[in-house]
Amino acid sequence: MPTAPLPPRFTSAFVRALSKAAALAAMVPLLLSSCQRSEPAAPATKPATKSLELVAVHAIAVGEPSGLAYAARTQTLYMISDSRSEIFTIDSTGKILSALPVAAQDMEGITLSPGADTIYVVEETASQVTTFLANGVKLSSFPVMVRRDPKHALEGITLDHRGHLFVINEKNPTMLLEFAGRVELAHQVLDYTSDISDICYDAGSDCFWIVSDESKKVIKISRAGALLGEWDCPATQGEGIALIGGRLYVVSDAEAKLYVFHRPS
Repeated sequence: MPTAPLPPRFTSAFVRALSKAAALAAMVPLLLSSCQRSEPAAPATKPATKSLELVAVHAIAVGEPSGLAYAARTQTLYMISDSRSEIFTIDSTGKILSALPVAAQDMEGITLSPGADTIYVVEETASQVTTFLANGVKLSSFPVMVRRDPKHALEGITLDHRGHLFVINEKNPTMLLEFAGRVELAHQVLDYTSDISDICYDAGSDCFWIVSDESKKVIKISRAGALLGEWDCPATQGEGIALIGGRLYVVSDAEAKLYVFHRPS
């Protein structure tokens, strides 16, 4: 005997009930997943520590050499000393080419404008950045007071392609600061080494190379501060770093020597 069709009102109610049941079933996985704690993203893998490939070691006839910088326009390296108020130019074998007296004390880092007509240094004791003309005339100074211990203050400085200055504080904290003129734009703590001793900008890769005295390492970091590479450095108390083409240069304060390495890839 054929089944009589349901009245329209019952058919509509049945369809609505089925729809609600389907919607509830679809929501169950979502409700369960929302109750679970999301796991943090896995940290990026730290690059393996490698060794720098030594090319040569040269003696430097200046005691306690520190910051190092290269000026492409003059094709010379500029170097300072902890103990002397002079800016030295040297060749790639460490030979002293000139010495320029300047009104600054306890200089630890140096960099130059692209035209090599302006020189910037950091003075550790005074915790300041000082600017000179190429002839040694002092233009100005401004303070960078981030240190917590006067024995571990400003150590290095470099200039990027936009004309921004990047200054490093040795430790307590190990910090990298970015300036446009005298205005601080950003700062970040770097915890890859126990201290940081000098810095140079790599325009080709838009990144930075840093040498650490205590950790006896050279590290490469991105503009955002990510570790891109790490190398053991044989120089004792390396306190200056510079790039020239396929070569990486590090000056040793304790040994008064210029170490030359193949530039790591």
